[in-house]
Amino acid sequence: MTEKLYTVSELARLSGTTVRTIQYYDRINLLVAKRNGEKNARYYTNSDLMKLQQILFFKRIGLPLNEIKHHILNSENASDIKQILKNQAELLLRQEMEIRMTQTIIKAILASIDADPKQNLEPIIKLVLGLNKQSVLDYANVEFDQQTQQLFENQSEDDYQELIRIYWQWKQLVLEAAAYKLNDVSYQSQAGYQLGLKWDEFVNHTTEDDPKMLTAYTKGLEQSDQWPEEDIFLYNFAKDYIDGAHHYYLTKKGDAID
Repeated sequence: MTEKLYTVSELARLSGTTVRTIQYYDRINLLVAKRNGEKNARYYTNSDLMKLQQILFFKRIGLPLNEIKHHILNSENASDIKQILKNQAELLLRQEMEIRMTQTIIKAILASIDADPKQNLEPIIKLVLGLNKQSVLDYANVEFDQQTQQLFENQSEDDYQELIRIYWQWKQLVLEAAAYKLNDVSYQSQAGYQLGLKWDEFVNHTTEDDPKMLTAYTKGLEQSDQWPEEDIFLYNFAKDYIDGAHHYYLTKKGDAID
């Protein structure tokens, strides 16, 4: 039975990429085309199609072409490929956390601008320039007590994602409070009231909707001395403003407890 052969345009159509991409892979010896002796035209086999699909997959998950060429396609050791993929997953997670941190900073600054358009942004900008964009990952190194550690380890994927969401919401509110404090915005103001409202909603959602989240939140606060250094600094800096704004909100609402 004659093996099926593909032209470069057919290979591009079957793989969902472009002719130019395949030609580039040929030039860098990543996917070398066979040549027709008479017309010197490129052609490819089924094994080339499978190889191209692998290249496109590994490229899609962010691996550089040099890594694919030298360490993936030429490796027959599954454990080596597994380690490369694990390393890439960790890299992508760090990149995701950097993006989430940047989004959190933007949201906090936008919220503070909405509350006080005349405030000076220079102090908060100086503060955030020194922040570690991966600090949430540093919690993996925190030595929580055994009960808390087991609680975190036994979380489902949905629970884990909820904990991550709670962390970023917490960080946004702390940064917003820090911005107000740096600009000497009174917590007994509309900006303080709104922050107090958001903090109240955050705490109520975290501690009332899910008993497991209540335990995690409470235990986390009890061991705040074990937090990453950046979060300890931010929380200690903003805590008095958060407490004052929250009390002011509750007082205006009529729920304050002296």
